[in-house]
Amino acid sequence: MTEFYEICLKETSDEIERKSESLGWDITNCSFDTVFLEADEWGELKRKIKQKRNKADVLVYKGGNEKLNRKAAEDTRVDVLLHPEKGRKDSGVDHVIAEKASNNKVAIGLDFRQLMTDSKTKSHILKHWRRNLMLCEKYDAPYIITSGAEEKLDLRAPKDLKSIIESLGYNGSKAASNYPQKIIERSKKAKDSGTVRPGVEKVGDRS
Repeated sequence: MTEFYEICLKETSDEIERKSESLGWDITNCSFDTVFLEADEWGELKRKIKQKRNKADVLVYKGGNEKLNRKAAEDTRVDVLLHPEKGRKDSGVDHVIAEKASNNKVAIGLDFRQLMTDSKTKSHILKHWRRNLMLCEKYDAPYIITSGAEEKLDLRAPKDLKSIIESLGYNGSKAASNYPQKIIERSKKAKDSGTVRPGVEKVGDRS
């Protein structure tokens, strides 16, 4: 039986957890810690990754900056590069970022909230998503989809988010079930073994 994982809710509460369950989500980050990072330059992002990694079950960089999209994809300590297309005229992901994301198991995150806009902008976002999904599949990079809910009314059922991916010609189960589950399992395994991520102790500060 497929289990659906919503790991990037921006607001968590008992009320949101109950609503999520009623919509069909099996596991959400109401029951574990997802930490969202924002930064304007690499030094700031690197510092925040170092500070927050131990406290997070899932570490998410809220993307959009071209250089930092790439830096996040290069860093094994980051779990999700969320909405890399945000505020951009391109998709925010190229073949280099997709390949780095694949090598480092950094999931490209598609945020439904980016679609809550006018029809012209929505069309551009979906075009960017289609390109990013194509690159993810080509380079075997993980990808997830989230409602990005900031309140109860923002929540969407997993079947609806899954359908969006499938309407673009890609695998909705990977985005709403398989890849998010792997992120949670990797985090649990790391905690059980007393490490944050495999190899993190060797990474240190990056220039």
